[in-house]
Amino acid sequence: MNILRTISIAIQGMLANKLRTTLSSLGIIIGVFSVVVLLAIGEWAQKSILSSIESLGTNLLTISPGGSNDWDVRSFSWSDQDIFMMEHVDLIESTVSGVIVAPVVQTSAQVIYQDANTNTLIYGISSSYEFVRNTTVEQGSFITDINNLNREKVAVIGPTVAENLFGTANPIGATIRIGNALFTVVGVTKSKWGSGFGDQDDVIYIPITTAMISVVGSSYIGSISVSVEDSEAMNTKKDAIEKVLLQAFNIENADDANFTIQSQEDMLETVGSITEILKWALSGIAAISLLVWGIGVMNILLVTVTERTKEIGIRKAIGAKNRNIIEQFLIESVILTLFWGIIGIGLSYGLVFLVNMLFPVINATITTGHIILALSFSVGIGLFFGIYPAYKAARMDPIEALRTE
Repeated sequence: MNILRTISIAIQGMLANKLRTTLSSLGIIIGVFSVVVLLAIGEWAQKSILSSIESLGTNLLTISPGGSNDWDVRSFSWSDQDIFMMEHVDLIESTVSGVIVAPVVQTSAQVIYQDANTNTLIYGISSSYEFVRNTTVEQGSFITDINNLNREKVAVIGPTVAENLFGTANPIGATIRIGNALFTVVGVTKSKWGSGFGDQDDVIYIPITTAMISVVGSSYIGSISVSVEDSEAMNTKKDAIEKVLLQAFNIENADDANFTIQSQEDMLETVGSITEILKWALSGIAAISLLVWGIGVMNILLVTVTERTKEIGIRKAIGAKNRNIIEQFLIESVILTLFWGIIGIGLSYGLVFLVNMLFPVINATITTGHIILALSFSVGIGLFFGIYPAYKAARMDPIEALRTE
């Protein structure tokens, strides 16, 4: 008996038991659907996070308080230490050539304009931040050295803040309240990225000297960003900065450092590894539903073998060999999982399209790799869980099978 005839018999067997076939399809559809959708959204999330990090600046080094032993696993952050002051920024600028340094003081505060208010991040910065962190203005001007020198109460707001406080009105020249201090809006930044995990447009920039006095109330700097002019010199500059800071803090052994210097490449590698694990973990959870339903497929095929005992006996009596019976039930299992897997993929395309349409910030895409992986897993489960029922059917004695009523 050729393979096409075996496929035809398998399909006829499934069509003869529509309800059972339909019930067995539900888990396959849901499993394949879940795997494909979670892979697509997980890959979008990963790309979004990585592109967000890349948008922070070019050839970037970030100096944060806290050494490698001060990592707080529970909060995924470096321990909170007040160690950096403006003198450390001046020291790096004066001793390490070919770098641009941007100190940052960061806090969050309630911001009010007339009847509107929002809670947002406040960055106290110097004028160099504009270049180091790829931040440009769309309206007005950015924070200048004069603003910092005179400790002026001026603010540059992100597009999200502008929309929350002013709607469609022009914010330039307006007075906003940050905490207990009044600031004049002098600029609005171009949108950087507002998708993914965290909205970098939901931020207000003010002079760092003003932030220390009027908002934060501290002379300590939260972090220092350093842009290296030559990308090939990243490691050299990183080592030079580390040496300068170790001497400034009178630390002899680098392992005892109370600060951490991370390059953009380090951050991309770390975050990429974490998001890759999370993406596959989510997909693995979805795949469990396929695995569980594989057991259901096996049970259904076992019932099928029992119900079709006489049919199996007739086929064996007229010359069907054991391998023909095994082929029939395995093909039924594969066709079942493949067909309903394709339906699951079709539904996943519909959901991803709907999610992208309803939430424009999301740009999830189903790739060929996602489809191949989901279908391979689905068909693999069909084959694995179809082997025992097929073997059981093939082992039947044709005379005993024909006696079955």
